[in-house]
Amino acid sequence: MLGSIYLKTLRDWRGQILAWGIGIGVLSAANILVFPSFYQMEGLVAFMKNMPPVFKNLIGDLDAVITLEGFLKMKLFDSLPLLLAIFGIPRAAQAITGELEHKSCDLLLAQPVRRWRIVVEKYLAIVTALTILAFLVGVALLISSLFVDVPINRWYIVRATAGCLPPSWMFVALALLGSCALPRSRHAAILAGGIVFGSYVFETLRLFSPALTRWKAVSLFAYHEAGVAVAGATAAASTILFLSLSVILVLAAVAVFARRDLVG
Repeated sequence: MLGSIYLKTLRDWRGQILAWGIGIGVLSAANILVFPSFYQMEGLVAFMKNMPPVFKNLIGDLDAVITLEGFLKMKLFDSLPLLLAIFGIPRAAQAITGELEHKSCDLLLAQPVRRWRIVVEKYLAIVTALTILAFLVGVALLISSLFVDVPINRWYIVRATAGCLPPSWMFVALALLGSCALPRSRHAAILAGGIVFGSYVFETLRLFSPALTRWKAVSLFAYHEAGVAVAGATAAASTILFLSLSVILVLAAVAVFARRDLVG
């Protein structure tokens, strides 16, 4: 039985993973292919430096944005965890309550498998799916970078793409906890999706509003953005934070599901 839940889950999703991978891969590659036109716009830097301060805060380092690395950070890497979460959260939300809603959990538990393994293997399947999606994004970026005559640090592409995974793993761990604790999969999806999307909106508003600047410490996406630096290095502190929260949430999901009454 070892690994069968994990492998079956991935088999069931293989078409969705491929379709999503192609879709976000093409979207990612398009950012590189359009950059030369953006880069060659006359007066671009002067225009951006004359923008109101709130827009400068949203864009970030203006000098970095006119590099391909900075452009990718602004257009892709800052929001890639959100895209990955859109794929992962509904599947994590259905991991346990979906089995209960489809009356397949009793059949699953009738096999010689412990509850904690169901939770862990379902989570690992989602983590693997997200990793495959990020890998396809990275491959698309690396291939498309060969077709533009613009300096690019390809190691930055690898590091930044990988840096988008820890927050997405944490987001799906939150949805998985909801799936173990709440009666319906839609409740878990709404809870996790609301927190993640709300965090993204809050970070956007925080960059616009000086009154919210001091609240950076509670912004999940602020930690992610700090962890994917244009310099090409991911901040270890941000990665450790997201991985630690992921482990805590998965352990909580295991504990909750172990005590959940499955009758009815």
